[in-house]
Amino acid sequence: MRGLVALSATAAARARARISQRGAIAPTPAGGIRAMTKAEFEAMVARFPYYRNRWGYMSAALAQATILIGRHGLRTALELGAPVLPIIVGADVMDKKARPELDPSVSIRVFDATQVPWPVDDKAYDLFMALQVFEHLTDRQREAFLEVRRIARHAILSLPIDWVMEDPRNCHHQISNERVLSWFAPIVPTRIVEGTGGHRRRLIYVFEDLPAPT
Repeated sequence: MRGLVALSATAAARARARISQRGAIAPTPAGGIRAMTKAEFEAMVARFPYYRNRWGYMSAALAQATILIGRHGLRTALELGAPVLPIIVGADVMDKKARPELDPSVSIRVFDATQVPWPVDDKAYDLFMALQVFEHLTDRQREAFLEVRRIARHAILSLPIDWVMEDPRNCHHQISNERVLSWFAPIVPTRIVEGTGGHRRRLIYVFEDLPAPT
């Protein structure tokens, strides 16, 4: 696909293996962040079946996060819209409401991401994560991504691509890769990786060294 940049298969495979092979409890560097393990994900699924069958694209995103954490020595992260747990262990969460199922140990900022500016300092976070969230931001994706550039040094976003929904008003309906890239313009993703294929295709957009908006 045009615009789909493949990461080294070896690097991605190694990162996925590290995530999958870890035990149920993996150490988090003091004051740092790490990817959720598969065992931790399965424990979350046992409590909240909503996440069932989502390991495919989440593990692909986590592999990218593992690479960025190792490459750049990342220590902080903000995840947008994590209803139970952030998949980056040690991350803060921002959501438009405090959901009762959110783990009480997680630091949360209650704020609607369609509104700008976000209540976050410039370059406050090393990593920003938003998996299957940006499609829900009505028509405010461009404004939200400017805020991502302002508050984070690196970012990983996943989005549904070319889904056909019964109701064309559904926010997941027929979002093309070209449309997504227009939300990010003029910034071009460092790479785009396949999260899942088929009729529920998801692409993962990875941004390294994001420039602040001018």
